[in-house]
Amino acid sequence: MATDNSQCTVLVVDDVPVNVLLVKGMLAKQKFKVISTSSGQQALDILTHERPDCILMDILMPNMNGFETTRAVRANPMTRDIPIIMLSALNSDADIKEGLEAGANEFVTKPFVQDRLISTIQSQITLATNRKEREEEENIVSSSAHYDNTMRLLAFVACQKQDNWSRLLTEMALCVPIELVNDDLLNESDHSAQGLINWTVRRMKNYYVRNAKISVNDTLSDVISLIKPATAVRGVTWRINLNNDASVSADPALFRAVLTNLISYACRLSTGDVQVNASVDGGLTNIVIATRTADEDTETTDMRVEIALELASKMNGAVVCERGSNGMCQFQILLQI
Repeated sequence: MATDNSQCTVLVVDDVPVNVLLVKGMLAKQKFKVISTSSGQQALDILTHERPDCILMDILMPNMNGFETTRAVRANPMTRDIPIIMLSALNSDADIKEGLEAGANEFVTKPFVQDRLISTIQSQITLATNRKEREEEENIVSSSAHYDNTMRLLAFVACQKQDNWSRLLTEMALCVPIELVNDDLLNESDHSAQGLINWTVRRMKNYYVRNAKISVNDTLSDVISLIKPATAVRGVTWRINLNNDASVSADPALFRAVLTNLISYACRLSTGDVQVNASVDGGLTNIVIATRTADEDTETTDMRVEIALELASKMNGAVVCERGSNGMCQFQILLQI
């Protein structure tokens, strides 16, 4: 049965017009929809409003070559999953290695065999479609598991007398990724803040860290948007100063948990004003959360900071709490870029 290419769009990136015409004619015969451009920057501009199913990328282009363009496509969360096939006269082992390391899925050398190129495009589109469907299924399963863990924890707390242990368990829901919560926590015999810290240390020993480059601004915005409605009732105001280029190499779930933990707690302590600053210094991103406090439960503060430190340490980072004589409380998160 013939493959239906009529629903597939291919972006051709090549600065040589005759090459573009040749490839466009070949793809048009196979019923592909084709978009073309003559530069890497123009390709990136197109990708802001078009989502092709595959990209054919030349290497030798002025200003931004194919390697650089491929890296830029992979660095953007909105485009990083688009299959990229490098189509170039360069065919040395070094060129092929650099292309694959830049993020290309395949490397086809010119002159190419038409049937092979068509089958490569079809194969990469099929692989990308299957991968997306698999990820969507995994996300559904993961969301269901997270919901179950949340309900299990809330049900446990609701069934207990509202003692210190119940309060501490509620704190934990904001301190660690909810998927880490299991029956070991609910059966913990040490009902103290130190007991929860010890549980976190044990739980993190078997956690597989999946570090990726993450935008600090995007994650902070998400976390703050979730917390803002609750803090608005208390009249908390926000002073946010973020470096537009701030990013970290971190596990998304752990990083989000550290931010949620410390920002939510700063809001609880705050007398009305919470400051969040993010800056880049050398190879480190420095995130500072500060507020002035009227009163502070130092045991809870120490527990939250210890748990945040445990999570940050798994990502080769650190967390520090500093208290000033004027009532200022400052949480500092340091992570590698």
